[in-house]
Amino acid sequence: MADITVHFVTNREETRGKIPFGPRLNRNSPLYLRYGAADVAPPEGRRTDFALTEVRVAPEAIPGVGNVAADAPVKFGSAAVYSGLQKRLIDNNADLLLFLHGYACDFEMAMLRAAELKLRWSTAARPLEVAVFSWPADGTMVPLISYASDRDDARSSAKAIARALLRLVDFFRAMEAERREAIKLKKEPPPMCGARLHLVAHSMGNYALRNAFQALLSDLGGKVPRLFDTIFLMAADEDNDAFEQEGKFMSLPDLAHSVQVYFALNDNALAISDVTKANPDRLGTAGPRTLTSLPQKVTLIDCSRVSSTALSEANHQYYRQRPEVIADVQAVLAGMPPDSIGNREFLADKRAFRIGAAP
Repeated sequence: MADITVHFVTNREETRGKIPFGPRLNRNSPLYLRYGAADVAPPEGRRTDFALTEVRVAPEAIPGVGNVAADAPVKFGSAAVYSGLQKRLIDNNADLLLFLHGYACDFEMAMLRAAELKLRWSTAARPLEVAVFSWPADGTMVPLISYASDRDDARSSAKAIARALLRLVDFFRAMEAERREAIKLKKEPPPMCGARLHLVAHSMGNYALRNAFQALLSDLGGKVPRLFDTIFLMAADEDNDAFEQEGKFMSLPDLAHSVQVYFALNDNALAISDVTKANPDRLGTAGPRTLTSLPQKVTLIDCSRVSSTALSEANHQYYRQRPEVIADVQAVLAGMPPDSIGNREFLADKRAFRIGAAP
């Protein structure tokens, strides 16, 4: 099987070696972004795990400055990544999945997780290309210290994530404007990219998303465009009152056609977050605290019956490991109505769908 390409944006510190980004914020600024692509080999033969084979970081030089000619054919930074991504979306007739990883996830692991989502969540009818924003999680499971550090870095990365989202939106808008101008001038328009955009945040990636969303609201004067078709909040290490609070996720549904909240009562990783880190009840454990004002476009999916994976994963990785959850996500990506998706039971009192038959 061919390697899987993962596009990335990161505000991590730059290092030397095969893994070019480390566990801290970029020394220049938390807003300093580097773009690139990575190749990941999927499990094959005797190798049972995903393996990072190459990382390509886009050059930073600006055309017309220094030794770079103003008309140089080389693309730089975000333009290099987004143009390459555009070609893959068109060539593969694919949708784009943006990934925000969680706590204790280093740069290499972020690339492997993103590649796994591309492989597992794609279908022949709905192929996916994937891009990841890798914020500087420490990549260790040391209690308390690393957790607090990761929350600080997730919060510090808010404006960088918001900036990357706006650049992506500007790129696609410019691409559409170029098509319209070509048609107006009766020229051959560039190929059309009809990709739908989706976003998935896992674990503490939801806290990073909350802060990035607030930064986006601030930058755009309190109103945001509908950027995504679907937002997936997976095993969210976020407060269970998030949809009630203006400073959290109250307006997040405005950003998408639908928001899918996957949770599990037996998620032991979030139980640890709740008990040992002095956090309130978590959104990823039992869903929202109250259903009174929950927008209709928010769908709740209880994964408690299908969350168990390896003991070391603490029932926290079902979004990429359990076939029942993967099949459910694929049905959502295919555009199926919530009440038409198989292997679901509707719980009226919780306004939630539960995956899996009773034991």
